[in-house]
Amino acid sequence: MGMLRKETKNIILIEVDADEKRAAYLRGNDVQELIIERTEEPARIGDIYYGKVSGVNDAIHAAFVDIGVGRNCFLPFSDYPEKMKKGDRVFVQIAKDEIKTKPARLTGYISVPGRFLIFMPNSQRGGVSKNITERQERLRLKKTMEDLKSSFGGAWISRTQASGRPEKEIISDGTFLAAVWKEIEIEKSKDIKTGPVYCMQDFTPKIIREMLNDKTNAVYVEPDAEFEKAKMYLKRIAPDQKAVLAANSENRSLFEIYGVEKVIRNLTKPSVSLPSGGEIVIQSTEALTAIDVNSKGFKKKGSVESTSFLTNKEAAKEIMRQIRIRNIGGIIVCDLIDMEKSLHKQEIYDIMKEEASFDRAKIDILPLNRLGLVEITRQRLEDNILEKVSVKCSHCDGSGRVLSPLTMLIRIKRHLMKNKNNLQGVSVNIFVHPTVADMFTEEAIDALSLATGKRIRMRADYKISEQEYEIE
Repeated sequence: MGMLRKETKNIILIEVDADEKRAAYLRGNDVQELIIERTEEPARIGDIYYGKVSGVNDAIHAAFVDIGVGRNCFLPFSDYPEKMKKGDRVFVQIAKDEIKTKPARLTGYISVPGRFLIFMPNSQRGGVSKNITERQERLRLKKTMEDLKSSFGGAWISRTQASGRPEKEIISDGTFLAAVWKEIEIEKSKDIKTGPVYCMQDFTPKIIREMLNDKTNAVYVEPDAEFEKAKMYLKRIAPDQKAVLAANSENRSLFEIYGVEKVIRNLTKPSVSLPSGGEIVIQSTEALTAIDVNSKGFKKKGSVESTSFLTNKEAAKEIMRQIRIRNIGGIIVCDLIDMEKSLHKQEIYDIMKEEASFDRAKIDILPLNRLGLVEITRQRLEDNILEKVSVKCSHCDGSGRVLSPLTMLIRIKRHLMKNKNNLQGVSVNIFVHPTVADMFTEEAIDALSLATGKRIRMRADYKISEQEYEIE
């Protein structure tokens, strides 16, 4: 594993346990993307429901729909093929998950995503990803999608990953998506008044579908059950890349081995250091996210212009990486260090545009304005990672964040399960802050005792930080 880490440049990590599902994409030694789903807070984007229109608001051109789960969802008139009235039964898909006070957004135009294509069975307008710019390739893909439309109907979108792929692979992906739609139609025909009709895809196959590309050198998956699931899925959708799949043979978790746990811990810090001594500071509000660039500890000598330019170059890459890792959506305003030269400003903009090409979310970046600000809008489909792994700090009235008690509970459980064969004695004492100790119910402690073969004793200690624990 250690040797492979030095040689591998692009890695996908997938970890699944009873409490949490996590995935990370690494380029070199740097985490580029991070996805966390909690069992208590499952991601619902792409899932299909039957809902009942609970109200129609002509002023905002939208309906509110009860899908039988959680609060009513938002369905714009423009996203449903028929006129709606109160009491109507509607067939819908979750396009954007519930975020804080905002309800989930629905669409009546169903989409079935694949590795190379997206199939929209009740739509008429398809297209080719704007990231594919070569004219001949666009024409080739359009021809392939026309053939698929003749065979299966609907509309087809060619994803960026389709570029350069053999027609046979693209047709195979399309045939698979058409088969998925047939399964959905079978479920759709059942007598469901309100509630789920079809879950689009399990976590591990979904991550492989979205993250795997020709540059991927390794896909590590744990535990064994998820590894087998990944193996079967790869065999079906990318048999030529099944050799990249590997299991974790070490006692430590994948996220520990590759330093992702440290990245998650650092998400609670607003500042991120840059290689040459500068830093970026990230602050989010309800309206937007502000990112400030500082050169406070810049180590290299040079003119003010060169110092500003070099700091901004490092900041441009790190800003785009942090946006992906933290899954920051909506309006983002970046305050860069002032530069005089237009050439320097253009290069910073080009760097940010290039980094944006690695982002799977829709993103738009405007050039630096006269105030030295870069304005970014990024598709917001779900809460950012920070909202999932942290809570407002009770000691600083919300000005900072710490890892949540639930996150600490999951970390401790994971540590015990990974090291259960190395635990000494018949009992184990776990010292934690009282707020973390409260998370360990009698049932949770009994389950841990059974799984580890040790008597587990929780010890609440105010001297221990809410983000630390000790095991004896």
